[in-house]
Formats: sequence, C-alpha cells, structure tokens
Amino acid sequence: MSRQMKNIISVLLLASLGIFQGETIVSAQSDFREQQSLCTASLVANNLNARITLRSGPGTNFKSLGYGLVGDYIYILATNPPEADYARDRQGYFWYRVGFPRSGAQGWIREDFLKKFCQYD
Repeated sequence: MSRQMKNIISVLLLASLGIFQGETIVSAQSDFREQQSLCTASLVANNLNARITLRSGPGTNFKSLGYGLVGDYIYILATNPPEADYARDRQGYFWYRVGFPRSGAQGWIREDFLKKFCQYD
C-alpha cells in the first residue's frame, strides 16, 4: 500500500473518531483547558498487544500514570502552539506530552511509540 493511501486511510479513520473536522485537526483546548494541539497521534509498537506507559515526566525514571494500547489515538499537547511540548531524556530519547481525549489522562510518552499526524506537516 502506498504512503499516500496510508495517509488517506489515517485521515478517514481520525475523521470517523471525531478527531478531525473537515481538514483541520480539532483543538484539544476544550479537553485540556489552556492547552492546545495541532497534532494527534496513534500509539504504535512492534508487539500489537503492548501496553505503552504514560509517565509523569519525560523519561523512564518518572512515575507511571497508566498506559495506552497500540492503536489508541491521543493529542500531542502544546502550551505554546505550534511547538509541541517535548523533551529529551538522559538516554537521548525524545518524549512528548500527550492527552487521552476519552479519559482526560495526561502525561509523557516516548516518541518512538507515536505515529504523529500534524496540521502543519
């Protein structure tokens, strides 16, 4: 399947979940108060049964707040859009601050577990 076809399928899936309105990603402001999102993401992993840990900060040394499952859709949060809130840990991994729209849970997830869909890409 071509990359373009995969992107079309992703947009259609996000639209069916109510994350998109037209061609614009819905702001997460209503779900996360002062925060906004120009990006959504789906959780990914090599193991389709993986639990992806939501952390209280950007690194594995931070407390676990719960987990998401492969395929879950989330917002990548930004205090000052369009720049998403992210940080690099001591091992060199990037982490993004995220929010789960259904539960309202917020925390940090490592970048390699995210497939991002950004309005400005």
